[in-house]
This record gives sequence, structure tokens and C-alpha cells, in this order.
Amino acid sequence: MHSGLDNSAELRVSDFDPITLAGGTRTEVLPGAIQPHAALLALAPADLTIVHAAGATASLLGAAAELLPGTAASTAFSSDQIARLQALATAERWIERPQHAFTLNAPDATPIDVIVHHASGLLVVELDPRREPAPENSLALVQSMIRRARPAPNLQGFCDAMAAELRSVTGFDRVMVYRFARDGSADVIAEARGPETSPFLGLRDPQPDISNQPGSISRIRVQPDVHAPAAPLWPAHSPRNGLALDLSFSATRSASPEHRLYLAQLGVAASLSLSLVVEGELWGLIVCHHATPRFLPYRMREACALFAEMASLQLETRLAADQLAARLRSTRIHEELVTRMSQESDLAEGLIRFYPNLLDFIPAAGVGLWIDGQFTGIGATPGPAQVAAMMGWLHGVPHDGVYHTDCLALAYPPAKAFAGCASGLLALSLSNTPHNYVLWFRPEVVRVVTWAGMPNKPVGVDAGAPRTPKGCASSWQESVRLHGEPWLDTDVDAAHRLRESLLDVVLRRIDGIARERRSAQLLQEQLMRQVELGLSRSKDVAKTLQEEKRRRVLVEADLSKVLRRTVEDQEAERLRIARELHDTLGQSLTLLQLGFDKLGQAAGDNPELQQRIAEMKSLTADVGRQANRLAWEIRPTALDDLGIQTAIQNLLDSWSEKSSIEFDLHMTLGSRRLPSPVETTLYRVLQEALTNVVRHASARHVSVILQLGDDQVTMIVEDDGCGFVTAGRKPPSGRLGLLGIRERLSLVGGSLEIESAPGKG
Repeated sequence: MHSGLDNSAELRVSDFDPITLAGGTRTEVLPGAIQPHAALLALAPADLTIVHAAGATASLLGAAAELLPGTAASTAFSSDQIARLQALATAERWIERPQHAFTLNAPDATPIDVIVHHASGLLVVELDPRREPAPENSLALVQSMIRRARPAPNLQGFCDAMAAELRSVTGFDRVMVYRFARDGSADVIAEARGPETSPFLGLRDPQPDISNQPGSISRIRVQPDVHAPAAPLWPAHSPRNGLALDLSFSATRSASPEHRLYLAQLGVAASLSLSLVVEGELWGLIVCHHATPRFLPYRMREACALFAEMASLQLETRLAADQLAARLRSTRIHEELVTRMSQESDLAEGLIRFYPNLLDFIPAAGVGLWIDGQFTGIGATPGPAQVAAMMGWLHGVPHDGVYHTDCLALAYPPAKAFAGCASGLLALSLSNTPHNYVLWFRPEVVRVVTWAGMPNKPVGVDAGAPRTPKGCASSWQESVRLHGEPWLDTDVDAAHRLRESLLDVVLRRIDGIARERRSAQLLQEQLMRQVELGLSRSKDVAKTLQEEKRRRVLVEADLSKVLRRTVEDQEAERLRIARELHDTLGQSLTLLQLGFDKLGQAAGDNPELQQRIAEMKSLTADVGRQANRLAWEIRPTALDDLGIQTAIQNLLDSWSEKSSIEFDLHMTLGSRRLPSPVETTLYRVLQEALTNVVRHASARHVSVILQLGDDQVTMIVEDDGCGFVTAGRKPPSGRLGLLGIRERLSLVGGSLEIESAPGKG
């Protein structure tokens, strides 16, 4: 980079009277002068009298600027143009930003763009001759530029695309995207340049053309020729009120002499600066440099300004998306922390237990807790003694509950000793008495800043860093020490939200404890009354329970007798019916069979009659078999005559014939006979169990085990069917047979056990 000092000898700060912007911490020079190739008239809105004049009025309007104040604008414009200016001057809404009013021709036929806006209570009329062709369709040009830049995958890619698009359209030698730092300087984060142009990427500019100080934000600043002497206003101050004319939004305003000198030092002859505004604040600039003078026409400049505004919206969207992602991440961790803290009986103990999550909540190298004078830390943190000393200082620092700095050593000099782990501090106050804090630490990040010009003395700059002569703008390199990575607004906001939530947890816990105490007191009083009432009734209740127990025993005994009698009567009735079917009906069917035999002998050789007799004999035999089967099912004779073993074997054979299930039988009774009620009960239980298996289990194999011990007999029925749920549920209506089995077994001192689960038989 070359200095260009020889070309800037004519630039002197005393060339014109500067104006200082109000409201800024750093003064920005607003010269009361414009670019010498253009002209400016400031008109009183009421009568269009010229109050100020400047620039090339002699060549453009035929009169020197110093002669025009106090004269009527009609001496410079036609009646139609005066009517247009009068309408604009007295419009209901003042024109804050310059807009094109009309076009007129200079004496040499050069088209002149007439641009107007309101400032300082006057209508500012600027005449800007066109020296380069203007775009035919500015809106289409801007749309195509945005369309090509929009697909960039990230913020850096979008900034690169902005620089490339603007250079392609304007033809400037170099186009840069600046991002403002906290100290008001600006870093070059993207650049598009010609092959012969030296790079500025990565430099920090101490004097960007448009300051990021509070106040109105100019969209555009243009300096077509930094070496051309500025044209001052005549007069410098208004004769009506003594105030200088505000040229903040002037389309032809000249840059401050300091900035023009600075550009000349960089070898820049022409510049264009466009504001990038995010959420109403100046985020950065698009700055164009050219080695020779460039006179962009007004419509091209407006197209560039519109492109910058649309690019600002894209920047705002991308930055908002990044902030939203960070906020969602911190919100998720925040909710988890608050939920956990809400469940802790002691907030301090809960924070100590879960403080590793705090390191995820706000990105840092270390996090610590200062609770009741004790320090607990994780990651890179100062030692307990260093933190204890720092806490004594932090207690006296005024803050709104969250204190943060990225240069702790500047505010607390002893922090230089542990800058390697804690150059940045974010402290969240949990209480005033005692002073409890959550502390996040960020280590020192040593940066080498290359200044594109003479910097103001930055905070934390290594005083021993070498410096080369002032004339070489690229040689100002500063080693920035004792600084950590800056805390983002999302980090500070997350800390405030966490503090509010934790304090809310504490308040709710205090309120909850008070409510619990009141509720406990009321409950205790109520319980005491209930106890007294209960004691007075306890004797009556005991007597009532004893009487109910006695009655229940009697009722259960009666029910047992009735059930036993019912079962005995049922079995007796079944036995009677079975014998009646076997003896009476069986004998009748036998006699009927014999009668059919004699009838067949008497029928002779009549084939039809013989066939009918044979059918009747077959039907009679079938009825006999069904009667025998029915009698056996009602009460198998083998159960009374041959015993339980034979009866069970016959039962399984019968079920095997009627179903596709395979049955296994294992009995260890030997030749012993069991009491008749026990054999009957076992037979009926098995009969009901097999019925349930065939109907509901979808089983392929059933095993029956009957074994006799010293004082009890056990029968086990197993299947490989679908099974069912047994625990914790009442038997459904389709399983009432199980209730009958339990009742039958209880009459002979038996019990039923069921082991089943879905899919396990």
C-alpha cells in the first residue's frame, strides 16, 4: 500500500468551517462545503429565496455562489421548475432523503440531475452534472444484484458476494465490506479488487467515511475526486438564525478534510461509501475505492444505495437467524436448568450439582460459583484465592445484576496475573446478601491488528509493539493484549434471563414455604379435631367391627354349607340323570333295536322296506351312542366304578377325538383311590380347564399331571397357547369358569394357582 502524501498537499483542515454532530461521543466533522463539480442552493420554503449557495453555480446557473444568497430562485429556474420546487418545498411531509426532482441542461448541454431534500428548515436543491451514463432501469439492476448475492451459504459468503456484485456494476478498483468494531473503527471483512490493486482485506480502518455514532444514519457518501478543493457554503451560517446548514444527507456534500487526507494517503482518488443498517443501527459499510476520479451519476448512486438497503435486510435476516439459533440453544439449556433448580430444596446446592450445564449455557472456557464465600469451578478459572480477592472488588462495582467485560485487567488491574484464563468475565448476581455469583471466564486472545491509518490509542495495546513511520498506512500493527473474546448480546441477554428465572425460583420457593406453613398449621388444627372426634368414636367403631366380623363369619359358614350342599345335590342329580339315560333310555333303545330286527325278518324280500328298516336301526344305534356319551359327560360311570385315573384318561381321549390338540397324561396315584368328593372335584376342575383351553388358548399341546403326596394331591394343566394377563386385573366376563373352579376347590380344602402371560401359555 502506498501513502500518496505528495498528491494531498493542497488538502488543509482550515479549508472550510467544520460542523460537529450533536449526540455523539466522538465528533464527526461535517464540512459546510460540497464537491466543486456540483452546485447547491438552500431555499426558504415560503418564497424560495436563496439562503445558502455553493459550488459551480457560475458554470451551471450563470452566477457565482457568493452573489446568489438573498435573491429569488426564479432567477435560476424556469417557471415550471419553480412550480415543481414550490410544491416540494411546501409538501405535507418533508423530504428527509434526497430525491430526484427534475433534469435540466447546462450551457454545454450536459444533463444535470436536480436533487432536493429538506434540512435545517430549508429546501436544499443540489445540481449534479452527469459525467457518466446512468443505468436505464435502476430497479432491475438492483434486483439482479440481490438475486445473485442471495444464495450465499453464510454471512461471510454473502459479504463476499456483495463486494463482487458492487464492483461488477460500478467498476471501482476496490470494493470492501467493513464491519464496525466496538471502538468505532471498522474491519475489512470482505473485498473484491482488480489484479493491480493492493489488498486491504483484514485491515482495520480508524476513520470510516460514515461514523457509527448515534444519530441519523446516512445511506451514502460519495467523494468523486478527493484532490479537488471543496466548495464552501455562502454564507457559512444562516443570516436568519445564525445556524449552519446541516448537510448530513446532502448528495454532493464534500468529505471532511481529515478523511480526504486519509484517502489520499491510501492512494485513493475517488470513494463511495454505503451504509449497512441492521435493526436501526449501523452494522457496517460497503466502501468503494478508485485510483482515478469517478463521477457516478445520481441514479447509479441511488441504485447502489438501494442495493445496500436490500443487502442490509438480508444481513439482518441472517444475523437474526444466527441469534435465534443461539437463543434457542440457550433457551433449551435455560429451561432445563430452571426445571432442575425448581426441584432442588437448596438453590446453592442445586447450582453446585448442575454447574457443568452452565458452561453449555454461555460459551466460555470456565465457569465457577461463588456461594457463601466458597468458590467451586470447572474448566479454566482463576484460583480460589484470586477469585476471593476479585469478589471484594466486584461487590463494589455498580451493575444491574449482570456484569461483563472482555478486558477484566482494565477494570481490575490484579487480573493481569490470571489473564491467560480470565481476561473476559461475565458475572451473574444471585443475591445481595450474601453476595453470591455465577461466574463465566474467557481466556486472553492475543490479536495483531493492522491499522489502515493512524489509530487512536486502543485500550489494551502493547506499548512495546514496534511502529513504522506514519506515512505508511499499512505498517501500523498493534498487538492487542489482555482481551478475551467479546461477550455477545445474546450471551448477556441469556445471563439476564437466567438471573430473572433463578430469582423467580427463589421467590416462588419462599412463597411456597409460607403457603405450606399456613396449610400445615390449618391441617394440624383440623387433624387434632379429627383425632379428638376419632377417639370419641373409636370404641363404637371397635364394637361395630367386632359385630360385623362375627356376622361375616356366620354368613361365610352358611354360604359354605349352601355351596357344598348345592354341589352335592348337583352331582347327585347328574348321577341320577346319567343312570336314567344309561339304564332306562338305553334299555328302551335296545328293545327298539330288537324290534327293528324282527320287523326286518317279517318284511321278506321287499327291498324298499328293508332299506327303511336299516335306516331306522342305524338311527336308533346313533341315538344310543349319543345317549351314552351324554350320560358319560354328565357323570362318567368310570369315576364311580373305576376311579379318577380311568375317568381322566377317558376324558382326554374324548377331547383328543373332538379337537386337533395333542394331550399328555402323567399320573402317580398308583392303585390308591381318593375320597369321592375329591375325585369329583378334580374331574370337574380338569373338565372346565380343558374347555377353556380348547375355546380360548389356540393351543397345540396340553399336558395333565396328577400326583399324590403325603397329605395332598396336585393336578397341573399346562398348554402352549396364547396366554393372558393375570396380575392386577379382575377376571373378565369370559373367565367366570375360574371363579367356579376356586369355589369347588374351597369345598374340599383346595386352592387354585394360575401362571400365565400373553404369548406364554
